[in-house]
Amino acid sequence: MIRYPTVPKSLDADSIERDMVLDPVERAEIERAIEAVCAELGLGASVDERRTRIAFGIKSTWRDGRRLPLNLVSAGLDAVGA
Repeated sequence: MIRYPTVPKSLDADSIERDMVLDPVERAEIERAIEAVCAELGLGASVDERRTRIAFGIKSTWRDGRRLPLNLVSAGLDAVGA
């Protein structure tokens, strides 16, 4: 599995999501993972580069088929080097 240390300039978390078909339950699972990582790191609700990296890592991992909550959280933490 490839983990990107930063969000590639030509690809953001929203563009990954456009390539995926998510039902409301799946979207909620991804959002819960993003919120869990942000809460663990003490990040607020505002969008910044770290939150974007976390979302990118989690959505990339989801797209690659690793969808267990532990895998998603791990990917989010790895995306910001935590």
